[in-house]
Amino acid sequence: MLLEEELPGTVTYRNYRTPKRYSKLRKQTVMGAIVLTDRRLLVWANRVKHVDVPHHDPLRAGIKVTVDQPDRICVSYDAGAGNPDMSGQVEVRLRTARASTIAWMCRDLAAR
Repeated sequence: MLLEEELPGTVTYRNYRTPKRYSKLRKQTVMGAIVLTDRRLLVWANRVKHVDVPHHDPLRAGIKVTVDQPDRICVSYDAGAGNPDMSGQVEVRLRTARASTIAWMCRDLAAR
């Protein structure tokens, strides 16, 4: 199990639409957390659960976990994949010294 808390970062919303909100591009600073177990991936940012999915759930295939800087992990997903009332792309970027380890573990666990 891996737990990283109080990670500074940003959430970027692109062409994001809900029944009450639309943003072509919106970026906000956040404090976040990543939890990675042998069964699930969880990503929180500013008390909002962005990702909570088992590794072998079909939705997990649409969630990309990458390292876009040596100390920054990026978790991106389609907001409408799990909720038909939403659409757009969401990118959660969090700073952690363990970014490459987290990305490697996510790939490894999803491939099992």
